[in-house]
Amino acid sequence: MSSPEKVEHSTTFGRETVTPHDRDRRMREVFHRLAPHYDRLCDMMTLGLHRGWRRELVSMVTLKKGQRLLDVAGGCGETAASFAGPDRQVIVLDSSLPMMEIGREQGRGEIDWVAAMARALPFPDESMDVVTISFGLRNVTFVGGTLREALRVLRRGGRFFCLEVSKPAGIVKPLHHAFARYVAPWLGMRVTRAPHAYDYFVESVLGFPGPEEIKDLMEHVGFVDVRYHSLSLGIACIHSGTKP
Repeated sequence: MSSPEKVEHSTTFGRETVTPHDRDRRMREVFHRLAPHYDRLCDMMTLGLHRGWRRELVSMVTLKKGQRLLDVAGGCGETAASFAGPDRQVIVLDSSLPMMEIGREQGRGEIDWVAAMARALPFPDESMDVVTISFGLRNVTFVGGTLREALRVLRRGGRFFCLEVSKPAGIVKPLHHAFARYVAPWLGMRVTRAPHAYDYFVESVLGFPGPEEIKDLMEHVGFVDVRYHSLSLGIACIHSGTKP
């Protein structure tokens, strides 16, 4: 089993060493700069594949009438909108006000918006039926703390789903690395004009742990029946787990 510390990145920001407080501040700055471009940035970084990955996540989630779903680090609500409906409560939680404001402006209705940190969810124990996080786990300052909070707010038998970038193997690995390191930055800079923010975005993709390490950490914090499903030859991965 991997050490949980290998997954944490509370004192790193890209290739820099920082304090957790400074990392929080920098993350707010990053998403303030990237918020207007985030959807296009995801399209360029994944060649549009992220849309299919999100649909795959949605297909794995069962949300019944009257249940509550919390989408952690939900940004502008692109994933949460797929779950929203008049017979259930869907909540987007994010620390970036500009990201959530864009979601509101896009008219994504039937969603409740909450500004808070993923590691300190402002909800009672066992108050959610499903918790999701899409492309957000690599951006939180405390990965283990975020997973523990997701476990805390889930009801017994509740399900957690995490869609995140991963580490492809075989011939895909060098191709993916070259694209992320050299091609994607050039494409991204043509849109964002924010070099420091984009540098972090690339490093967060390349430096995120592989699926076995995330599985180990989920089991370490208390999830059971932990599984993962690789997407697009391992470029991304959906992890799932249950609260015992």
